[in-house]
This record gives sequence, structure tokens and C-alpha cells, in this order.
Amino acid sequence: TVEHYNCMVDLFGRAGRLNEAEDFINKMPFQADAVTWMTLLGSCRVYGSFEQGKRAAENALQLNPQLASAYVVLSN
Repeated sequence: TVEHYNCMVDLFGRAGRLNEAEDFINKMPFQADAVTWMTLLGSCRVYGSFEQGKRAAENALQLNPQLASAYVVLSN
């Protein structure tokens, strides 16, 4: 399920393996949801990966333009 994939993205992100997390998202057998991209965005914020965080936020906002938390994380 998407929840299991979100957990894996979170694990990669907490370990600082952001490239692997993004690759994992891109290779998922179904489309990632906004939660998936927000999970990566949170990890990007922690590790200072701004370009990757920007991509994660753009993907999250494409899926849900009303997602205020993406704007908040981007602004910080």
C-alpha cells in the first residue's frame, strides 16, 4: 500500500539517504501521493537539501495545491 511506501521513504529520509528516497518514490508501482512527497520534503529540510526539497514541494503541490504545509516548510 502507499502507506508502506511512505514508511520506506521516511526511513530513507531519516537515514539521510535522500537520493535513494527520491529514486524509491520515482520507481513506485503507483503514483506517489502528497504525503509521500511531504515526507521527503521534511527530510530535505532536516538535511539542508534545498534543490531536492524544492522538487518534493512542487510534486506535493501538483497533487494538492491547497496543501498549506508545503508552503510553510518551503518558507522555513
